[in-house]
Amino acid sequence: MNIDATTVGQFIFINLIVMMFLTLKIARGRADNLPLVGFYSFLLSFLFFPASWFYCWYWSRKQK
Repeated sequence: MNIDATTVGQFIFINLIVMMFLTLKIARGRADNLPLVGFYSFLLSFLFFPASWFYCWYWSRKQK
């Protein structure tokens, strides 16, 4: 199996879309500034994608 820049880029892009959607859906009733939550999710997915998983987990564990 060849792993090249195109495959890695596609994986990161799909992860970015999924994690941003999930984080925004989870944080909808809990966050005051939803666009900022989406921006942070985007940055974490783009720069270091496992961090976006923890960020989504953080919002799922946060009380309303």
